[in-house]
Amino acid sequence: MKHKILIFLYTGIILLSSCTQKTSNTATTELPPKLSIETSSQPTPYLNDAIYIGEYLDSDVEEPFLEIEKDDSGKYQIIIGIYRLAYMDDGIGELTADGMYFTATDPAGNPISGIITIKDQTATVTFTDSTWEYLKNGDTFYYTKSSDCDKS
Repeated sequence: MKHKILIFLYTGIILLSSCTQKTSNTATTELPPKLSIETSSQPTPYLNDAIYIGEYLDSDVEEPFLEIEKDDSGKYQIIIGIYRLAYMDDGIGELTADGMYFTATDPAGNPISGIITIKDQTATVTFTDSTWEYLKNGDTFYYTKSSDCDKS
């Protein structure tokens, strides 16, 4: 009787071990025909927009001059003020791994764009595409976070 049980167990083990397959670390996930997905070995970084969203004070005059908020549709609305120089209240932002790229309309009515980066509680606004004579490409302004905007 013991002999039959052992033979039964060995047979089960052999059957189970033959059912397993060795998996490899390939970059393609198998799906039904025409539905193959390429996967990256690098995970997509999580972009934390909470560090951007809020109201910021101009670091020189301690007045509110930068505001970033997320609207109901998930778009970023940006208001940029530069003390005694400019006020742009139609900015639209796009969050990337490099920072928040934005486009707005300069005081002369032309498109202007740049990038906002955050380090600790300081937002750095750098203009990268400006045709306005008072804001040159590369001009940088600093703002200190004063509060989180939460309109929910």
